[in-house]
Amino acid sequence: MPFVIINKVKCNETTDGAGADDLQIKIDGVLVFGGPHGTAIDSGQEKIVNQSRAFDTIAKVSLWEWDSGSGDDHIGSFFVSASQVDDGERAFNLTGDGSDYDVFYQVEEAFNP
Repeated sequence: MPFVIINKVKCNETTDGAGADDLQIKIDGVLVFGGPHGTAIDSGQEKIVNQSRAFDTIAKVSLWEWDSGSGDDHIGSFFVSASQVDDGERAFNLTGDGSDYDVFYQVEEAFNP
């Protein structure tokens, strides 16, 4: 069974609004990074994620900006496939809600932290 491994995330631009984003990363709807209130990240910063999740053939990776006073902001999503096993690290750019993030990930047959 393949694993998608999120290595790190880079914030090129935070979402609309002042200050840092409270970032959450979900794989197939399961929170894997950021905790219940997100992890603060500002423009120009990178965060090591090093989180993984097993999947069958396709997995959905989603970035969210947690908001305390309103609904969370969906930054964007992308899909990874079992056909990407052993292709090495890839980057996917997400731009939603005024933000710009690069997500660095890989798909492996097994996860060895």
